[in-house]
Amino acid sequence: MMPLHLTSRWHLGALLLAVTTACADKSAPSPADEQAKHVAEVVAAGGVVDSILPIPEQLRRFREALPPTDTLLHASQSRDALVARWAAAIAKNDTTDLNAMVMNRREFAWLFYPDSPMSKAPYEAPPQLLWGQLLASSNKGATQLVSRFGGSRVTVSRLRCPTPPDTQGANLLHSKCEARLAAPGKQTVDGILFGTIIERDGRFKFVGLSTDL
Repeated sequence: MMPLHLTSRWHLGALLLAVTTACADKSAPSPADEQAKHVAEVVAAGGVVDSILPIPEQLRRFREALPPTDTLLHASQSRDALVARWAAAIAKNDTTDLNAMVMNRREFAWLFYPDSPMSKAPYEAPPQLLWGQLLASSNKGATQLVSRFGGSRVTVSRLRCPTPPDTQGANLLHSKCEARLAAPGKQTVDGILFGTIIERDGRFKFVGLSTDL
């Protein structure tokens, strides 16, 4: 995948201000604060994004050629089923199914972004910028796990999501979920091995596959 080259001087300042303000608070940062920090880092890397346009217009342009949808496609029926499917896909080197269980651009544009705090003040991250960051971190995480465990008899256990889900419109977001991944002859890994899980109308997908590995 080609490296991202996305930036916006105005939004970089706004995002860094938001992150600095959040860090000044002694309470734990919210998922939106943490996402803003990631986006600010991507923004700082270089490139150009037109931040003069208001967010509604940027979203309208981002949605062009993306038919509306009101459901998560190719989703699983529970959080446990999604994670078991993820482990099975890693074991089989099945990148097609790994991609299918991750929120796609259409779902991001119509179901996720409009209700995300990242689309609103004080963040107001342009949809193309946030989507690029999610895609890059997801691709990296999936590659790491398939490289380490692909082709092995993988088992997943100890799934836990320690914090209550975050409600964003019709979406429930399960963040910082932890699991154990093991396979014969491989070093067992514990921790955050995939990104946030989005639940909508009883259907589950990953927002991304970023890991803490």
